[in-house]
Parts: sequence; structure tokens; C-alpha cells
Amino acid sequence: MRILFAASFGGHWAQLKRVSELLSCDERQYVSTAESQHTSADYYLEDFSIREVWRGILQLPRALGIVRRSRPDVIVSTGAAPGLLVLFAGFLLGRKTIWVDSIANSRKVSLSGRAACLFATRVLTQWPELETRRVRYLGRLL
Repeated sequence: MRILFAASFGGHWAQLKRVSELLSCDERQYVSTAESQHTSADYYLEDFSIREVWRGILQLPRALGIVRRSRPDVIVSTGAAPGLLVLFAGFLLGRKTIWVDSIANSRKVSLSGRAACLFATRVLTQWPELETRRVRYLGRLL
């Protein structure tokens, strides 16, 4: 099984790396927003906010190319907007997608997480009180 992991650099990246260690797979590839010695990403997108949708639309062809080249069976993201964009590209190409909302979102699901509910195969929260029909709590991941 091939898994493509996608997250913005910083806290989202740190959480993604920890989540990726929990999953067994044959091949892992990573998408991030920071090209530096601190990331071990295979692909990069420019960082943007969910409130800057136009910047995401401009990067959609790149995200689609990343998903096509990496040929994942599953795409997992912990956020933020660039990770959501990769999930959306995966959705468009018929891939299974999983959004893991940040552990920091203890009062409500993030804006990107709420957007992921529209198309992601699974949306996960790390807080039992945030579970809904569309957002699942399967236990603490971090």
C-alpha cells in the first residue's frame, strides 16, 4: 500500500510525522510547504490559508500532478489548507482520503476540517466531544 502524507510545515507537519509512524505501508511519500533541511518531503506546495482560496486554485494543477506521480492508495493530511488541497486533488482522482484534525482543535473542528467533510473519505477528530455523523473519533492519535 502506498500512502501520501500532506501537511503544512510547523505543527501540522510535526503531527503528520507522528501519525505516519502509526500506519504501516509499503511506501510513504510526503508533501509539505517548506523546502528545507527540516522537512523530508518528496513534493512541495506554496503555503496559503483556507481564506485565500484563489491561491489554492492556482496550485490545484500542481497538487493533481503530485497525486498522479505518487500514485497513492490513500492520502492522509493533518492540515492546513495545502494538505486540504492535496486531499481534494486525491478526491478528484478517485483516491481514498483521510483528514486528521489537529489535536489543538479541542472546541470545534477546524475550518479546513469542516471543508474536508464535503469530500474526504474520512474526517477524524482527536476529541470525543467533537464527533458527529461525518466527523469520527477513533481515539487519540497523538
